[in-house]
Amino acid sequence: MATLHHNISGELTQELLAPGSGLKVSKISLTNTQKVSTCKVDLFIKKALKGKFYLIKGVELPIGATLIYDDITFSNATGEYGLYIKLTNGPTFTLTGSIDVTGTNLNVPGTNTLFTSELSIGDEVVISGETRTIATITSRTVATVTAAFGSDLANDTTPDCNPTALVDVIIN
Repeated sequence: MATLHHNISGELTQELLAPGSGLKVSKISLTNTQKVSTCKVDLFIKKALKGKFYLIKGVELPIGATLIYDDITFSNATGEYGLYIKLTNGPTFTLTGSIDVTGTNLNVPGTNTLFTSELSIGDEVVISGETRTIATITSRTVATVTAAFGSDLANDTTPDCNPTALVDVIIN
């Protein structure tokens, strides 16, 4: 069987192998690529009219850790099982430093922040009550978001990050 590779992000349930793909699975590798947060993973097979069968459920993957599941053999021939993953984001945490947004723009100006080590693209930041998604990270103190802030925001000395689950999946 050819090796399949998926980069998955966010809190979601996603199909990894469609039922009827005709592939035989013998090993699955999951790696948490998030820089600052754990994530929870469910891995299951599902067949119409038969239901879900969990291979792993609620397993917490530490930062940078790889889980190899090689005690598996199943076929997903026509009418058989599909393979699915469910990711749950890590816990919210307070960012280092402060953020003072001025005007209606996409910039996230930090003071004494650690954006390069605390944020990943796709994470949500909560600044003075407004939540935005990180689009780019240029340096420790410079990042941008995907949607402009509504106005000048008060200097937030305790901005929060809602980290997005980031997992690489390799199927053999």
